[in-house]
Amino acid sequence: MAVRSRGWGRIVLGIGLAWATAGQAQLPSDLALVPVVTSGLVNPTAIASPRDGSGRMFILERSGRIRVLNAAGTLLSTPYYTRDVNTGDVEQGLLGIAFDPSFASNGTLYIVYGGTPAEQRGLILRRLVASDPAANVFSGSQAQVLRVPELSYNHNGGDIHFGTDGHLYWSIGSGGGEPADHAHAQALGDLRGKILRLDVRNPTGSASAGMCGATQGQSAQYSIPAGNPFTGTGQCREVWLYGLRNPWRFSIDRATGDLWIGDVGVNREEIDRYVAGGNRNFGYPRCQASQYYPPTGSNDCPAATGTAPPLFEYPGGQNLRCAVTGGLRYRGSIAGLRGIYVFGDSCSSEILLGTQAGSGSWSYAPFPSGIPVGYGTVAAFGEGENGRLYVVDHQDGRIFRLYSSQENEDVVFISGFE
Repeated sequence: MAVRSRGWGRIVLGIGLAWATAGQAQLPSDLALVPVVTSGLVNPTAIASPRDGSGRMFILERSGRIRVLNAAGTLLSTPYYTRDVNTGDVEQGLLGIAFDPSFASNGTLYIVYGGTPAEQRGLILRRLVASDPAANVFSGSQAQVLRVPELSYNHNGGDIHFGTDGHLYWSIGSGGGEPADHAHAQALGDLRGKILRLDVRNPTGSASAGMCGATQGQSAQYSIPAGNPFTGTGQCREVWLYGLRNPWRFSIDRATGDLWIGDVGVNREEIDRYVAGGNRNFGYPRCQASQYYPPTGSNDCPAATGTAPPLFEYPGGQNLRCAVTGGLRYRGSIAGLRGIYVFGDSCSSEILLGTQAGSGSWSYAPFPSGIPVGYGTVAAFGEGENGRLYVVDHQDGRIFRLYSSQENEDVVFISGFE
């Protein structure tokens, strides 16, 4: 992807009458997208905080490097960690990162990446254990936790987060091809097209039946959490949610535990939400958001199939949109932004803000980010331990954050896992 140079100042989002008259919450008038890193990164894919009190942010580069942005806002030149990853497709590479809730004491973090030929390809979850959690260069041990062998090219998913329950959640795409090729997204004996829930803090000496990422009777680097729903014959016990195409980015609301999922469609983009006890089937490949695939003109697909409807959706091509980037529900110190779901589109480069009305219904409105349109721009969102919200521009190697004068770093951030 071509990288264009330009000067960057503060980008003030257009939040005037259009927002207020749409019946939405009133945002801060000075809400702005502020550049944090403008050079030194190549194709960043994700950003996350170790929540260890250091104020650092860790940034993934698609080529296989983890970079450190220190508390002073300086991008350190020496990578934290580097490994060979598969970058044969633009959607491959180093894709996801999550820190153990006790990283400050145990130095444990996890990454997801496309495996190299030597690793037999696939999508791989790896555990890193740093000898010194405070160090800015990794030294320690590492081990493969689980590999999904069927994934090799695009539509891999690849995001990971620890939930409020201390377990690791991992989004797995349905892989390349057309919806007609993706019956496995509905098959509970297959890990593709799913979100998994794993107990990575307690490996097992003897994998049980139904652990589809391990060999029965042999040791495994994870176990199945109590409460995982699918335990029948021919079902994968790792599965938590299913019926997804490419859940490239998702998040877990630290205040409620809800999962917010951005599922990239063929010609329709959707944001899904899973609330404890809700429908676990999001309908793909028969449904794309509220519509059938192939389209019939009807919007009753979830009702007809008994699957979960989307919270937000839009057609591909609308306002140059073509790939939704799931975001997060803001829980930081900017009062006018709290509770708003911030997400984006990786083609239109928009920041999209979702709000809930008093009736409980949700709607969203777009705001220009100032990032030029082009495939692979707004790639990810992340939270700092102080509640700041960061935006990753993959195409131009930039990191931004949302800013307002309402921001108060003295406010205690809502506690919980990432």
